[in-house]
Order: sequence, then C-alpha cells, then structure tokens
Amino acid sequence: MKKIRLWVADDHVVVRNGLRQIAAATCDLTVAGESQNGQDTLKAMHRKDIDVLLLDITMPAGGIELIPKLLQVRPSLRIVVLSMHAEPQIAARAARAGAAGYVTKDADVEVLLHAIRMVAAGGNFMEPRLADALLFERIDSHERSPAVLTRREREILERLASAESPAGIAASLGCSVKTVSVHKSRLMRKLGIETNAELFQYAMRHGLGLA
Repeated sequence: MKKIRLWVADDHVVVRNGLRQIAAATCDLTVAGESQNGQDTLKAMHRKDIDVLLLDITMPAGGIELIPKLLQVRPSLRIVVLSMHAEPQIAARAARAGAAGYVTKDADVEVLLHAIRMVAAGGNFMEPRLADALLFERIDSHERSPAVLTRREREILERLASAESPAGIAASLGCSVKTVSVHKSRLMRKLGIETNAELFQYAMRHGLGLA
C-alpha cells in the first residue's frame, strides 16, 4: 500500500510530535518532514515527496495569506488547515485562499484522518460543524458580502479590523489620512454599517483582518 506522505507545519513541538504518533499508528500515513514557520514551509514545498500539507495558520510568518504563496510554489499541493480557530468564517476564508481541507485542533482523530485521506484522493473537506454553520449563516444572513467592496476598501477594512490606526494605514498605503477616512465612509455606507463596533463585528463574521 502506498502511504500518504504528510508534511507538518506547526510551531508547537507537542502538536508535531502528536501528529507523528498518529501517522505512525496508521498503515497508510507517514510524516515526510516538519517545519515551524512560514519561511521554512515554503522552502519545503519544493520537495517531491509530499502529498498533503498539514498547516497551522497561526505559526510565525504564517496566516491564511501563506496558502496562495504555497500553491504558487507548488500548484498541485493539497493543504489541510489544522487550526485552533473554530470560527466558520475563517474556515471559509482558508478555503477561498486554496486550502482543500479545514479541521480544528479539538476535532476527533478520526475526523482528521478522514480529512487527510479525502484531500489526498483529490476531494475537499470541512469539519461538519463548520460547514453546517456556514450553510445556516448564508440562509439567515441578509447583510451584504465583502464582494461589494473595491480592493482598496477591503484592504482598509481588514487593516481597521486588525486595530491599525488611520494614520498607520495611510503611512502603509502611501496616501493621506483623509483618503483613508473617505474609503472608510464609503465602505461603511456600502455595507450598511454605522459604528466602529459594527465594523469590527462585521469583519470578524467574515474572517477579515485576522492573521
């Protein structure tokens, strides 16, 4: 039987050791290697003996933004995000970025094994409770999607949700504080948001502004 070759990217030694033990206890999995930050993980993706990457999105130099970078290095890579975040919006954001699977770290081992096997076979997997939450959120929610925002408006929303000040955002984007304020007003109007608290809550519901 050909084994599924895993790469484990997580900054916690206990997690990496635990995943090695899980793989060792199964007949169809093996851990080909491990890394503890985004840079080393990117370098590792040049290897030819990796079938599935188990990715922690909160490790140093990680984040959901790392997913498309990994796929740029290796387009055929199958990624299962293994995360402490149980918010369905974050799972959806990871899927949009290119992850083939999403499992929380408190899930049963059998759920993780099922996800790995399904993704290795070319399928996709999201932990059922998160998938159900997203389904009912779509049915119940009438708020406007972030898709109505321009690229700059979305970027400013994400930075505001990450607690960056308007002055800091202006400096990073090379524009004036007034320009940032104008974009903020426009995006709030588009989304039907009236207060900063509502702005932050909206961003959290949609997985924006998170590492």
